[in-house]
Amino acid sequence: MGGLTTSLLMGMEALDASQAALDATSNNIANANTAGYTREEAQFSENAENLIGGSVVGGGVTLDGIQSVRDELLNLQIQQQTSQQSSADTESSSLQSVQTLFSSTGDDIASTLSAFSSSLAALSANSTSTSAQQSVLTAGQNLAQSFNTVANGLTSAQSAADQQVTQTVAQINSLTQQIAQLNSQLTSSVTTQQNGGTIEDQRDELVQQLSQLTGISVSQSSNGEVITTANGSPLVMGGQSYNLQTTTGSDGFQQVLDSNGNNITSSIQGGQLGGAIQVRDQIIPGYLNSLNTLASQFASAFNTAQEAGTDSNGDAGQAFFTVPSNANDAAAGISVALTSGSQIAVSSDGASGSNGNVANLSAALTNALPSGQTAANDYANLVYQVGNDVSNANAQSTALGQNILQLTNQQSSVSGVSIDEETTNLIRYQTAYEAAARIVSTVQALSTVTLDMGSTQSY
Repeated sequence: MGGLTTSLLMGMEALDASQAALDATSNNIANANTAGYTREEAQFSENAENLIGGSVVGGGVTLDGIQSVRDELLNLQIQQQTSQQSSADTESSSLQSVQTLFSSTGDDIASTLSAFSSSLAALSANSTSTSAQQSVLTAGQNLAQSFNTVANGLTSAQSAADQQVTQTVAQINSLTQQIAQLNSQLTSSVTTQQNGGTIEDQRDELVQQLSQLTGISVSQSSNGEVITTANGSPLVMGGQSYNLQTTTGSDGFQQVLDSNGNNITSSIQGGQLGGAIQVRDQIIPGYLNSLNTLASQFASAFNTAQEAGTDSNGDAGQAFFTVPSNANDAAAGISVALTSGSQIAVSSDGASGSNGNVANLSAALTNALPSGQTAANDYANLVYQVGNDVSNANAQSTALGQNILQLTNQQSSVSGVSIDEETTNLIRYQTAYEAAARIVSTVQALSTVTLDMGSTQSY
């Protein structure tokens, strides 16, 4: 009976293995259109055979488990590319709102500079005209207001990026806590020999969402995935998550701290968080520096020309513009100091009706500033820089999107469900199940015959 018993055991194990494979295949077909689903495969191995008492025992097939088909390298590449694209998208979104500040609307800096120059030309033609003098004063006020508007708009965009830092950190902490919980569930499923494919799919989806928020590094350990920021600060280690923190820095902006309280703001790259920090701490400050330099240098040049002449009242020219002593507030705080058009220093020699100094005032707009450019050209360079940054961010996002699409297609060919392939597997495993069932039924029949033969009596 040893041979029949061995055959029966082989048949039973084959039935179990085939049934598990059928269940996995049916599950694949049922989830063919489920986003983020990773197809499953039954893993088999051959049982060892042993010779005991002249009889062969063992052999046949055993089910090692159900395994999700994943390409971890592709997953990592998709996560990295997603993080970079999200950063570019964040920069693009922020900069597009900034770009509107530099649009030609009639009250932008380029337009008001041109209007200011035209008002001076009109004053030169009729230096004693009260209305011409008032037009210069009004044009100067409009120009100062244009500087104020752009500077305040840039500061608002910087504050918006700062708020995004706080919001994104909160989202990161929520996701890392969920990932840590799934790591614990996966560890438990391995211990109890349960299929953890669904949990892995959920975790992969959360890790993908996390990569949209910040640049991460992912590795595997016996307790599940280990996730850190780009600089190595821990976010998830197995079943434990480590929260990031925010605190107000000396500049008034939110600084990002790791779980140990270390300031990691400058080392954060990628994702919405990296993009927001880049906009807040690098890009917008660069624009503000250029704008403040322009406002300060132009005001200084124009004031020098104004102070070299004499106004209509016969008094020495006074500074036309007032600029804050803090150079970082020049554009936001520039204003017109004069209160009357008669205070404009039109004369170069103090003679009544003289317009000699108007040429000096106009030259402040057409001569090169210490930056090496005229005021108009300096501003045009700033406008070009903003447009170029927006264009680069959009181009980078588009290129990364194409890379992600290619990687996703590769991932789909590895981990996605093919109905044709699964249908073939369904037939194959069904046939194997029927064969195993035939072995079991045959052994049962032989065992019954053998037992009947032993109990037959003759009279």
